[in-house]
Amino acid sequence: MCAQDHSYTQGDIEMGGQAYRVNCVGCHGGDGASVSGIDLGRGKFKIAQTDEDLVRIILNGVPGTAMPATPITPVRARMIVAYLRSMHDTKSRRSVAAEKGEASRGKAVFARQGCIGCHRIQGAGGRSGPDLSDVGHLLRAIEIETAILEADAAYPMGTRPVRVVRKSGAPLSGLLLNQDTYSLQLVDQEGMLRSIDRSEVKEEGPAPSWMPSYRGKLDAQELADLIAYLARQKGAQ
Repeated sequence: MCAQDHSYTQGDIEMGGQAYRVNCVGCHGGDGASVSGIDLGRGKFKIAQTDEDLVRIILNGVPGTAMPATPITPVRARMIVAYLRSMHDTKSRRSVAAEKGEASRGKAVFARQGCIGCHRIQGAGGRSGPDLSDVGHLLRAIEIETAILEADAAYPMGTRPVRVVRKSGAPLSGLLLNQDTYSLQLVDQEGMLRSIDRSEVKEEGPAPSWMPSYRGKLDAQELADLIAYLARQKGAQ
């Protein structure tokens, strides 16, 4: 296990989680244990001894292995390391889904609680929330559980709502799908795609989470079943 050299902020961890899911999850998996001999979530590495070693490996890859160089900045690489450290910190927290969740019952909970009104799975459902078709590949069970129970942590996949105020004075909130020098593309709470010319934007910033907390709204078995169902969603089936 390599030594931790830095203290990291919650912002570092959140941004690192997003970068990990974009750049690393394809090989290492959501729990960091998909490569033989390596368990990122438990701090088990083959050659890294320090956080700076991890940053160098992320940026430069490992010659002679399947680990490629990653085309990101050193700052973003350090954020990924921050996320890896947070994975280790939460490994001792076990999701109830690990013990008694049943995915077939969880599918019914997903429909009964109205989740399908905002979220799509395999092409079915709403569009105002993140598509969950591969959430089980992107997130660990404990992260899925946290997103269900804690409203402020409900957008671990990097799709938190933003609020845009146009020069006309009309505000608009939506999930940010894409942005460039000239425009923003959002999906509003009705699931409609909105494109906004940047020349029309007066201000923009984060919006409150649309996702309600389900703490106290699900019993232990319903929560376990729902997590098990979502953890099974790993892309095309």
